[in-house]
Amino acid sequence: MQDLIYEFRSYWLQPGKAPLYLRTLQKGGIAIVSRHLPLLGFWMMETGRLNVLHHLWAYESLEERAACRANLMADEAWVDGFIPEAFPLLQGQESRLMRLSHGSDALEAATARRKQAVAASSSDAPLFAETLRCLAVGGFQAATQADIAQFTTISGEAPGSKITITADTLLEVPCEGLLRHELIRPAAFSPLR
Repeated sequence: MQDLIYEFRSYWLQPGKAPLYLRTLQKGGIAIVSRHLPLLGFWMMETGRLNVLHHLWAYESLEERAACRANLMADEAWVDGFIPEAFPLLQGQESRLMRLSHGSDALEAATARRKQAVAASSSDAPLFAETLRCLAVGGFQAATQADIAQFTTISGEAPGSKITITADTLLEVPCEGLLRHELIRPAAFSPLR
């Protein structure tokens, strides 16, 4: 796990459109994208900036990332099907590349399955898992057993900053220099919940 490059992508959607985007992804888009890209997690913001989706991917190298993304863009079902239906709902995107600082057994299990495609779900399937997680951005955070993963940003906004995803939803985080603390809800299809 230590040598992988992790990509944390954030999508800003039009107000109120995150569930529609997720439903479109769930009914077919996730099966397409996960055939090509190694998915670890997918979450929707519950606090902080609303109508934001975060997703986490893991690559062996920048070359693998480029090849995976090229294969996805060559998939007609993605380009001619999902993109025209779902991307008009987006208002912005952000990506950061990271290295793992601390990982959990849950992250290790998701990483081991990262190249397994996620199946599409029926339109009446739940969109979200019932759990909440915490996303802490910036500052220094001491690794804890509640952490799912802690990363250090190597490219993108605020290089050197920490991104921590934790199973604990503490509303008071003892962390010096914390930029953001957000509650996130895993999508039902997310390998990391």
